[in-house]
Amino acid sequence: MTETHLNDELPGGSGVNVSQGVGQGAGEGASLEAPRWRHYLAPFVALAAWIVPGSGHLLLGRWGRALTFFLMVSGLAITGFLAKGQVFPPHSDDPFGTLGFLADACSGVFFVLAHLFEKTGPDVSRAAGDYGTRFVAAAGIVNLLSVLDAYRIAVGAKA
Repeated sequence: MTETHLNDELPGGSGVNVSQGVGQGAGEGASLEAPRWRHYLAPFVALAAWIVPGSGHLLLGRWGRALTFFLMVSGLAITGFLAKGQVFPPHSDDPFGTLGFLADACSGVFFVLAHLFEKTGPDVSRAAGDYGTRFVAAAGIVNLLSVLDAYRIAVGAKA
């Protein structure tokens, strides 16, 4: 273990001790103990992150990640919508249709906006429509990863 005193590095430091394990992975030796109130707010951060991509990170003060996730999810979703990709309906007899719906629904507000772009219906008879379907599903998966990342940061499991 190495121990650093912040007084040694900063003028007028507070004398706070920072201990860090050497050669240990996250969770082993590194104390990422979050205040108790953060555990109660974590589900709300995750919900915000799902509804509007990047908003969970924005609430946590992670501006760079918030902007990155918002641009990635919105770029994938809008590209998929403009390519006339299919947005899967909630009820399907096909298991892949159900998985497609779950992936699309994970894109949050873009799932709702999909109905504005898809007034004439999907066009999967062309390759662009098929790629568009994949882009819309990828937007949902990236947003799901964003939600999980924001939740882990909120509970203190990730620095």
